[in-house]
Amino acid sequence: MTAELAVALLGLTGVLAGLLSLGAVVQAQLQVHDAAAAGARLAARGEPAGVVADVAGRLAGPGARVGVGAGAGTTRVGVTRSVTLLLPGSPTVQVEGSAEAVTEGVGSP
Repeated sequence: MTAELAVALLGLTGVLAGLLSLGAVVQAQLQVHDAAAAGARLAARGEPAGVVADVAGRLAGPGARVGVGAGAGTTRVGVTRSVTLLLPGSPTVQVEGSAEAVTEGVGSP
């Protein structure tokens, strides 16, 4: 009975770590998407790229990388971040988010 309980607890611990890892990845994905959207809104209002990158980076969380690009009347912000899974020896997962907004004042009379 004791050996079976030990094996069951080990399996339960693995499942719990997997679920927590999945939750961390989902949370990070939502953060980078929201950070990219906030950055695109700032860039569309005419904020400098440095300010946009700083704000989006803070919103996305630790270790986030932010790219800001301008096109013909639009601004695109991309954010990436690595998430380390909770399982022993697990790889990191890369999450990405991007948003594009029409730059205000472009083409206005």
